[in-house]
Amino acid sequence: MNKIQKVLIASDFQKPWNPAYYIKKGLEANKITVSAFDPSVTKNPYNDFMEAVKLSEPQMLLYIKDYGLKPEWLQEIKKKGIILVQWYIDPVIPDWLIPFVKVSDIFFTMSEGLVDEFKKINPNVFWLTQAFEPSFFEIKEITGKDKKTFSTDVAFVGNIGSKPQYLNRRKSLKKIIHSGFKLKWWGPKMPRKLSTIPLILGKLGKAYGGKFVWGAEYAKVARLSKIFLAFDSMPHIRKSMSARMYTAVGCGAFYMCRHVDGIEEVLKPGKEIVTFRSDDEMIDMIRYYLGNNELRLKIAEAGQKRVLKDHTYEKRIGQMCSLIEQAGAVK
Repeated sequence: MNKIQKVLIASDFQKPWNPAYYIKKGLEANKITVSAFDPSVTKNPYNDFMEAVKLSEPQMLLYIKDYGLKPEWLQEIKKKGIILVQWYIDPVIPDWLIPFVKVSDIFFTMSEGLVDEFKKINPNVFWLTQAFEPSFFEIKEITGKDKKTFSTDVAFVGNIGSKPQYLNRRKSLKKIIHSGFKLKWWGPKMPRKLSTIPLILGKLGKAYGGKFVWGAEYAKVARLSKIFLAFDSMPHIRKSMSARMYTAVGCGAFYMCRHVDGIEEVLKPGKEIVTFRSDDEMIDMIRYYLGNNELRLKIAEAGQKRVLKDHTYEKRIGQMCSLIEQAGAVK
C-alpha cells in the first residue's frame, strides 16, 4: 500500500485533454485521494491556493508547470510539512522553471537526457516518462462515416505551425505526399499569414483533416490509419518521448516515429513500434509496411499489449510513489 494517501494537484484543468486529468486518474487508480486546484483561473490565486491546501490537507502537492503558481507560495506550504513534487513534461529547461526545481522536494523530468542538468539544481531528480490513460480514449463504435473520415495510408496528429521545431515536420509530410502516399493530418490549423498561404492552398493544406482530435476521435485516427506517424521535437535528448507515443500505441496504432535516443529501452523498434532516422528511411519504411499488412498489424498489436501492461498512468503513478518513498521524502 502506498504511503502517500492524499494529494493536491495544482495544474491547468481548462481543457479535458490536459495531462493533469490523466495524472489525477492514475493517482485515483492507486487508491490515493485527490483534490484539484487550477491557479490559472482563480481571481485571487494566492488566497485560493492557500485555501485549497487548507481544505484538502494533502501530504503532497503535485504540480507540472507554474500555471500561475509562485515558488514562494510553495516554500510557504513546504514549511507545513507538505511534500512538493513536480513532474515536468517538456524536453527543455526555460528560465522560469529553475526556481520551481529548486523548491521541489522531488523533481521528475520526462527526459532522461536532462536528469544530469536538473541535478545541478536539485539532487532529488528522477526520470519519469509519460503514459497512457485508456479511459479517455474509448471507442464505442466505428461507423462508415468514421472509416471515410479517418482512414488513410499515413496519419499525423500534431502541430505544424511556424515555430522552429515544427518546420521540419512540414518538410517530412510534404515528402510523403510527393512520394504518392495518402496523408491526413490533424491538429491546430496552420497560422494564416503570407508565408503559409502557399502551404494552406497546396497539397499539405488539402491533406488537413479539419480539426484537432482528442479522445475517441484520436483513437479512431490511431485505429483506422495504416501508419500513425510522429516526430518528437527533441529526438537527440535521451528518452524524451512525448505522451503521443503511449497514447497512439495504446489506442492500437501502428506507430512510426523519428528515432529518439534510448527509445528502444521503452518500446522495441521492429517489434512494438517502428523508428526511422531520416526522411529517406521514413519513405522506404512507409512503402515497406504498407506492403506488409500482416506484419504491420502484428507490430501494432504487440505495441498496444505492451503499453496496456507497462505504460498506463496507473502504473506510472505507482512508479512515482515508489521513487518518492525510496528517496525518503515520505515516512
